[in-house]
Amino acid sequence: MKTFKWKLERVLQITGQREKALRSELFALAQAVVRVRRAIFERRTVLRTLLEEMGLRPFGDRLAEQTVFMACAAGEQRKLRRLENRIAELEAERARKRQRFLQTRSMRETLERMREQAREEYMRQVAKREQTEFDEGAHIAFARKTALQLAAARL
Repeated sequence: MKTFKWKLERVLQITGQREKALRSELFALAQAVVRVRRAIFERRTVLRTLLEEMGLRPFGDRLAEQTVFMACAAGEQRKLRRLENRIAELEAERARKRQRFLQTRSMRETLERMREQAREEYMRQVAKREQTEFDEGAHIAFARKTALQLAAARL
């Protein structure tokens, strides 16, 4: 009996590979988002800590430091806005990749169902062919037995 071969098997393999690649890309994007959020959190924590420390000093001592801090804080705020924009870009790209991933996974699942249906049809055809061969063999055996009995009766 020859083995089952499906003509779209290679397409299914490539789709599975594409799904794995998209899954790893999604994971990498999620890690990038986490890194950027961590950087934002760290920068905000540093700013907050410096403000709290400045608030504990006497007014006369902190006045000069406060002007320098406010000048630097404006630059930090610009960096924070850039990081927040980067998060928005990464999230948009992640949404696009997620959509492609879901489409690819759906396609792979459809191809797997089609392969299973084709395999079941193949197995039905093989069983039908085997049954036909068995029936023909039984008919031939019966015909031979009957022919031998008739020949023996004539003698």
